[in-house]
Amino acid sequence: MNFFESVKQALESLSANKLRSILTMIGIIMGVFSVITILAIGNAAEAYIGSEFEKVGANTITISYQTSDISDTDRLTLDDMETIKKVAPEIKNIGASIQRNGSLRIDNKTRDAILYGVSSQYKSFSPIEMAAGRFINEFDNSSKSNVIIVDEYFANRYFKRVDIIGETITFKTSWGKSVNMKVVGVTKSYGEMYASMLDNENVPAIVYVPITSLQSIYFNNKALQSIDVSTEQEEGLKEIGNRIVKALERKRGKSDLFYAQSSQDIQKIVSNVLGFVSGILLVIAVITLLVGGIGIVNILLVSVTERIREIGVRKALGAQKMDILLQFITESIIMTGISGLIGIFLGVLAGYVISSIISIPPVVDIPVIIGAFMGSVALGLIFGVYPAKKAADLDPIESLRYE
Repeated sequence: MNFFESVKQALESLSANKLRSILTMIGIIMGVFSVITILAIGNAAEAYIGSEFEKVGANTITISYQTSDISDTDRLTLDDMETIKKVAPEIKNIGASIQRNGSLRIDNKTRDAILYGVSSQYKSFSPIEMAAGRFINEFDNSSKSNVIIVDEYFANRYFKRVDIIGETITFKTSWGKSVNMKVVGVTKSYGEMYASMLDNENVPAIVYVPITSLQSIYFNNKALQSIDVSTEQEEGLKEIGNRIVKALERKRGKSDLFYAQSSQDIQKIVSNVLGFVSGILLVIAVITLLVGGIGIVNILLVSVTERIREIGVRKALGAQKMDILLQFITESIIMTGISGLIGIFLGVLAGYVISSIISIPPVVDIPVIIGAFMGSVALGLIFGVYPAKKAADLDPIESLRYE
């Protein structure tokens, strides 16, 4: 019996027991589906995070506190930015920010808000794009101007248009102090999930003001949360960060106050976490595949039992062991191969659907698809050997007597 004859007989056998074949294939389909979906989402998330880091640059360093238990006199200030420029002349941009909570009043409407007080170069460290106007500049900070930057969803909700340059918004602190602020810029909002949050009145609005203005409003508190620097080079970031930390600690006469973390370090940590989670999910998916493989062994053993007389007749007519072996292995491979194709289709489809929901471009690698298909075929070969050997080893005389 040639290979094509084996394929024909295998298809006839599977079509004769459609429901049983479909139920058996579901395990393999779900396993392949899980593998493709997990890898597609994992690759998409990693690619998305990588693109976000590229927007702000892979050569940034953040100077932060080693512990929250630090005295006010030791905290970072805007003056430290001048120290950093002196000890690290290779830096390209330097920025700082602070965060405060309050509320915004527009006519008779009020919205909770998170205010980011930022330096003039803050935009270099964040993927901010302007929809109208400009961002905070050096003059705003040097003059402590009461200006504010809002996002386009905020502008559309409260002013019914994006270009609201020149409009006035009142900022109110938690203890009741009010400051009128002039809108000088509107940022673009990107990502459907992020946009829906910004457009929700129950979620605090995110706005930007000059860091010096916000410090003045809050009793001239000069403490910063962190300082960001970037360089032209992507090598030697650790050395630059250590040099900055030592200079800042030397200025205070103390040690173990600050630490430097590069964007490369953060990206590596995020990628490792994603890889770990994807690995666990992948193990679960592989277990699903193995369970599906055991189901194939079971159904083929049942098939062998049902077809003992048929096997006896074929052997009596001259069929060799290899012919019987090939027939049952072919059935197993066809079953897992078709299951693999269906699982791949559903997995790719699910990857695109989930990626569109969470607003991440889908990433489906062709080698992964080929590997999943070849894996499902190999699974059929592995799990089909035992039933096929059992069928091939049947004694033809005993098979013909079987009732």
